[in-house]
Amino acid sequence: MGPSGSGKTTLLDCLSGQRRTDGGSIYLNREPLSKKWRRKICYVLQEEIFFSGLTLRETVMYTALLRLPEKIPREEKMKLVDCLLETLELNFCQQTKFGDYLNRGLSGGEKKRANIACELLTNPCLMLLDEPTSGLDSHSAISLMKVLKRYAMQEQKTVVITVHQPSSQMFHMFDKLLLLYNGRTAYFGEVNNIYRYFEDVGVAIKPHYNPADFVLEQLKSYPDIREKLFQAAKESHCNFLNRNCITLNTNNHHNQSQLHTLHDHQNNHHNNENGLTVTATNGTDGFSTTTIATTATGVLVNDKTHQHDALINDIINNYYKDIHNNHNNHHISHDAMLMMGDHHNSCEEAAQQLWCGTDSQSNFSSASSDCQHYEDADDWLDYPTRFHTQFRVLSSRNFKEAKPRMLSKLNWFQTVGLALMAGAIWFQIPRTEEFLHDLQGWMFFSQTYWMLFALFGALNSFPSEREVISKERRSGAYRLSAYYLAKMFGELPLVVTLPTVYLMISYPMLGCTSLKLFLLMLVFLLLNTIVAQSVGFFIGACCMDMNVSITLSALYTLATQLFGGYLSSRIPEGLSWIRYTSMIHYAYQNMQILEFREGPAISCGNPSSYGICKNNTIAFIPYEEILKAQNSTSPLWLNTLILMMFFLVFRGLGYAVLRYVRCPKT
Repeated sequence: MGPSGSGKTTLLDCLSGQRRTDGGSIYLNREPLSKKWRRKICYVLQEEIFFSGLTLRETVMYTALLRLPEKIPREEKMKLVDCLLETLELNFCQQTKFGDYLNRGLSGGEKKRANIACELLTNPCLMLLDEPTSGLDSHSAISLMKVLKRYAMQEQKTVVITVHQPSSQMFHMFDKLLLLYNGRTAYFGEVNNIYRYFEDVGVAIKPHYNPADFVLEQLKSYPDIREKLFQAAKESHCNFLNRNCITLNTNNHHNQSQLHTLHDHQNNHHNNENGLTVTATNGTDGFSTTTIATTATGVLVNDKTHQHDALINDIINNYYKDIHNNHNNHHISHDAMLMMGDHHNSCEEAAQQLWCGTDSQSNFSSASSDCQHYEDADDWLDYPTRFHTQFRVLSSRNFKEAKPRMLSKLNWFQTVGLALMAGAIWFQIPRTEEFLHDLQGWMFFSQTYWMLFALFGALNSFPSEREVISKERRSGAYRLSAYYLAKMFGELPLVVTLPTVYLMISYPMLGCTSLKLFLLMLVFLLLNTIVAQSVGFFIGACCMDMNVSITLSALYTLATQLFGGYLSSRIPEGLSWIRYTSMIHYAYQNMQILEFREGPAISCGNPSSYGICKNNTIAFIPYEEILKAQNSTSPLWLNTLILMMFFLVFRGLGYAVLRYVRCPKT
């Protein structure tokens, strides 16, 4: 708990592994906080990051299908979804979309509870929640805290929550409190002890007064009291070490001799190589900020050196065995403290390294055992579901999410309107040399429009889901390759729908009566559209700023048109090569080859600009002469091959950028 800017979110970011610390280390279950453990930590962010076009139930359902183990039947997953929605009081709004700033959807409180529901599905060993009650009314906040409290007690899990200014009822629901101000510790301990703690520094909490409000008021408004709290926290830290040092020394002679043996071994090494050192980021006042983590054994162990591992494990096991024998009515708590690496001599150092509290009201042994059993599996790095399951679920989700956006009423109106206008302008165009340029204009317009439509559509869609994908990748929900392929194939029917409708309306109005020619023209129009979408994905993945993406895309597409010779024939010799980097160059050539080779012949004009019509008595212009006049000398198969290379290269580059450049920061 603490005021805004006190470091609460930064603390959770560090504990979850989403932010690198300036110094120190975080250990969980005697191991460094690695990818193995980050996947088993639930971190509910303060921001609600979801697809705005999906309903609440669809979001939770897809999360269950992706993050729950493959062996669980789908029916059981759906039952769990129903149970969570009912528990979090989300039944009445489960068919409501999340919405965004343009489209009204779920309220802020409903989004927060949906966020928690998605994380509770996986039954995590440790839950970190960043201000889950912000934006909720008092009743909803208390209900949510009761759910989390019941989850912590019944499922025997550790829950760490940051709060800004809780109500009195909510405040007394917490077991332990870490009070922060500007990154410094003002109090850490049992919630019930805060009254005596403040009395010790000369401040009495008024009766019938919300203790959370009183504490924050004293902390923010009175610098002298604030410094007293910092000093008291520092002294409490030192007294805590001394008490645990005495406990260790009086436990039994066997452990005492072993701890002294360990200390003798450690004295022979540099401080940075202590076998049991647990460190955290240094505080600004030379005193470490106390933080909370959880461990299945109650011990945090530094594993920098391997030569003392056997000795350390033996001491730890004997130590806890003796505690268990001497305290049969108590259970070892699975909270552990991350403390400074400024080590003291003698047994105080061992006390700092082997801290363990007791709590008769909490028993996390069974949950920790289950968690440890799960983590000991050989496939801890495996994903919950197989590749084909991830691909199938993500394809379905991408289709549902993209359909309202790509096939919106506005896009339908735009497509049908442009198709009718194009058909009206080029309606039943004569197949003569005089109207040859008009026919080529329709082909160039069609290819250019759908290239720009697909490219800028990809720019608009990809950045909007980047945050969602990063959050899910950090949680280990699925492979990046499964998402990338699912996005490609899931949106494919949507990408080709509108160009198909456009060609079905406009092309017959031009006078086309050949089904074979229509299908061939459609294939190459769709190929150009898909290639353009690949370029858009690549640019969208590279650029975090939407304005930069639009600028680069506009420069690329307009430059290739300008230097392609379609708008001007005065192209400098040194820049004519730019046309070969344009997908329009090859797609336009293919459309001309098909139209003039497979379609009705173009009759010679009178007079004719083609030499073959002047020197011979033929009535129709050969399609080779038309292509030669347009500098289109490449065959159909070569143009198609180059377009396929465009597709593969830009899709591959887009994946590489997501995999190695835009990977989630942890």
